[in-house]
Amino acid sequence: MRELIRWALAPAMRTWAAASERGFGDVPMPTDAPQAHSAGIDPDRILILGSGLAVGRGVVSHNLALPGSLARALSAQTGRGVDVDLIANPRMTVATALLELTGVRLTRFEAIVLVLGVNEAVNLVSARAWRRDLANLLRFLTASSPRSTSIIVAGIQPIRSIPVFDSRLGNLADHHGRLLNRVTVRLVADSSDGVAFVPSSAAPTPPPGRYRSTDTYAHWADVLASRMAPLLGADRVATPDAEPVPSDDQARAKEARRQLAVDQLGIVDTPPEERFDRIAALARTLFGTQSAALTVIDGDRQWHKARICVADAESPRSNSFCEVTLTGTAAMVIPDALLDDRFRDNPLVVGEPKIRFYAGFPIESPSGELIGALCVFDSEPRAAGTIDLVLLRELALMVQRELASPFTAE
Repeated sequence: MRELIRWALAPAMRTWAAASERGFGDVPMPTDAPQAHSAGIDPDRILILGSGLAVGRGVVSHNLALPGSLARALSAQTGRGVDVDLIANPRMTVATALLELTGVRLTRFEAIVLVLGVNEAVNLVSARAWRRDLANLLRFLTASSPRSTSIIVAGIQPIRSIPVFDSRLGNLADHHGRLLNRVTVRLVADSSDGVAFVPSSAAPTPPPGRYRSTDTYAHWADVLASRMAPLLGADRVATPDAEPVPSDDQARAKEARRQLAVDQLGIVDTPPEERFDRIAALARTLFGTQSAALTVIDGDRQWHKARICVADAESPRSNSFCEVTLTGTAAMVIPDALLDDRFRDNPLVVGEPKIRFYAGFPIESPSGELIGALCVFDSEPRAAGTIDLVLLRELALMVQRELASPFTAE
């Protein structure tokens, strides 16, 4: 009987939802890059996928919306940095989410947060279809990401807490959202250990005339972070699963993706740009080194998009410190290259510029491939503790923001 009632009401609810959504027209939305970061070393990488709260309506920056709020909330609990990537679409449903993930490398993320269900609730999508499509999505995520990746399914928020749906028909959508949440709880209980459900809770009422405030996003971020932080922490202290050694074909495919990202950026063999030179010069000044560079690994060479007190524009990739930096996602610090088996015989160590100290942080392309590094180096050894790794990461993120932003010459 309940399914028959839902079937009969669904057309009217779809009409109501479409009419209500016209109220979104004047609501501000973020227009910046769909990313956010919080300061710290050894950053956790998080992906938010969804609609509803993930979209960020009511604020003008993702830093003020859920990505930035979650980054700050997680850092406050873990003491580490956080990088949040966002894939959001107001029309996204659990059935269409897989299409949004086309070309996304899920192996980069320590946690994936799903913020879905509002569209299904207001359109009275059947519980059977919700369960089927969510199960398919969870299977794809668990199969496509490392076993250590946590998958967080956020509960559907109370529908009447969304101003445009705050009406009598909103009661029906609210009731249906609670039903879908119960289906999700049962599905997650039957899923792998890496999947967790975070129930919704009432958020602070926004000020008069506001659709949502930063307090709304901070509230939801705190709820999510409280559940996520222990999972991320457990992953850090647990004995990690041995990573399989990639086959030759896998290694070639990875390098092909990386080189394609370099080619798509179109910055190799281009003239110096003040925006990159400024960051490299700032790094040299802040860390008090003789030299600094923004290096891109291109084919069999390393090429410097920016170089401060560096004589040559490029050198063989086989000699590159930055090439080794790209084997990880955190800073690499070499206090004394002559004492490091990887570099003691390197031509850049035994010959000019006689590198002894090196610190570098990997640079990502907008597509997430590691393409190079921001580095500082010196002909004198230095203690690793003299480098503020948080600051080095922040400078590297400045480079990444420039890479993600089209540059228009004055």
